[in-house]
Amino acid sequence: MRAVIEPRLEWVLPEPLADPPSFAGFGRPVATLLARRGIRDEMQLAAFLAGTTESLHDISEMADADVALDRLKRALDRGERIAIWGDYDADGMTAVVVWVNALRALGAEAIRHVPSRLADGYGLSEGGLRQLAASGVTLLVTCDCGVGNVAEVELARGLGMDVIVTDHHLPGGELPRAVAVVDPHRRDCSYPDPDLTGAGLAYKLATALLARRGAAAADLAAVAAIGTIADLAPMTGESRTIVQLGLMELAATQSPGLRALLERCRAERVPTTRDLAFGIAPRINAAGRIAEAELAMALLLADDVETANRLADELEAVHRRRREMTATAVEEARLLVEGAEGDGPLAIHSDAWEPGIVGLIAGRLADRLGRPVAVAAPIGDELRGSVRGPSDFHAAAALEACGDLLLKRGGHAGAGGFSVASAEWDAFVAAFSSLPRPFPAPTEAAPASAPVAGTSIAVDLVLPAQLLTWVLADEIDRLAPFGPGHVEPMLAVTGLRVGEARRVGTDGRHLALRMLRGHVTFDAIAFACPTDRPLPEEGSALDLVGTLERDTFQDAPRLRLRVVDFASTANSPLAARRRAAREAQPVPMAVEAVAAAG
Repeated sequence: MRAVIEPRLEWVLPEPLADPPSFAGFGRPVATLLARRGIRDEMQLAAFLAGTTESLHDISEMADADVALDRLKRALDRGERIAIWGDYDADGMTAVVVWVNALRALGAEAIRHVPSRLADGYGLSEGGLRQLAASGVTLLVTCDCGVGNVAEVELARGLGMDVIVTDHHLPGGELPRAVAVVDPHRRDCSYPDPDLTGAGLAYKLATALLARRGAAAADLAAVAAIGTIADLAPMTGESRTIVQLGLMELAATQSPGLRALLERCRAERVPTTRDLAFGIAPRINAAGRIAEAELAMALLLADDVETANRLADELEAVHRRRREMTATAVEEARLLVEGAEGDGPLAIHSDAWEPGIVGLIAGRLADRLGRPVAVAAPIGDELRGSVRGPSDFHAAAALEACGDLLLKRGGHAGAGGFSVASAEWDAFVAAFSSLPRPFPAPTEAAPASAPVAGTSIAVDLVLPAQLLTWVLADEIDRLAPFGPGHVEPMLAVTGLRVGEARRVGTDGRHLALRMLRGHVTFDAIAFACPTDRPLPEEGSALDLVGTLERDTFQDAPRLRLRVVDFASTANSPLAARRRAAREAQPVPMAVEAVAAAG
């Protein structure tokens, strides 16, 4: 008797949609998906797929944007010395590069400044400001930081520098007294799309400045797209459009630095969001985490092949070192939290961890545990940390709630950073751990109904195996780019039997499946599949949940399913739906399977 395999996660199945709208060029499954994501007619679909500058809002609608552009124009006209100050993550660094390239196209060579994560920490600092003032800077533009630096902006003013703050983090109770504070989250800002990242905001402002002077610069969207993806912006609205434009620019770029990066991460000929998220962004982030941000920025700005390849090789070595450090630290962190009960926030620290990787540790633990996690490491007499958590936990708001205990704090919904005096760590742990889930608490107008992240998987489409075709793959590809707010469609697939199942990869961490639909084979791969899960037996019927992807095997293209979870057909979460479909419509099996799709 074959072993029965239980699902590892809760499968949150969509309600059947009896009569989805029809869309030209899309079959019923994808039409069902589009309807479930709020697209109901051809006009909405066209706007969603557009990816043109016409779908971007006028930046003049954002508070202080015109004031910022006027001050930049005056600085250019007068030949003033301009500095761009960014954060040391991929969003901040790419924002700096966007500005440097745009200003070069206008005949100005800006000083770029990204502080050291270890020596300076997040945001503006006295040392850096004094250094720039001594260099003759009279106009400072911040990227991805600054909205919380009230005292530092006052210092800059006293040193003779005007400051333009461009940031997308939540402002505190008081805005800095800068020439302009351009932040879509200002309470008095009515900009239609508040979800721009630091790089996205730099792109919008820089292209507006160029347009005022009848100029253009290459690859601005390409660079901004990297920061947008790295900072997990929703793939809706303007962030989606910037990524669409950026992917098109990356496919045709002649930039030696971008070409070298694409080659190192073995990106597709036409790059995808996956290439940016798992290839380029981690490499750029590695420089800011354990080396110097200047390495990544110099690569992005490199204008000759020899320099680009040398810098790309240096960055590759940093990236490999960062991966090794992270793997060790994550395992140590896992042991620290082993046995922790409940699903509330956790806070941990270790003297052995590099401060530059605490965000990665927090992210891995939050994903694994399905709960908010704060991770910190010591620098001098303080601890610097990062917060990551599920979608029902607003990281920046959580840190604001603990603000009285913190030296610095900042962030947005998905991620936050903080520093705390070592003597206050225990008090911070108590305050952070006491925060409820969800946080902030839902209102009656917005009740909490989402399943707990990490223990469930939201299914977009329920499909019979015969619908896993190249046609379906092509239609899904047309809906890219994917990301938060518009995730890659998660398919629950039925009608497959196991042809072969084997453990592959280092220590058998992955599960490779050759599935059968009749006499046709279909490959599937479950990455990082827990080793304690039973190995499916040959001939057993399985239901699978995963994403459809293109792959190349022995130089031949193929489709395969990237599996997130699986279960024996007899007791999978799809069993009840199959029974209901049979009872409601007793038609021949092949027809019934297609009719039940979705």
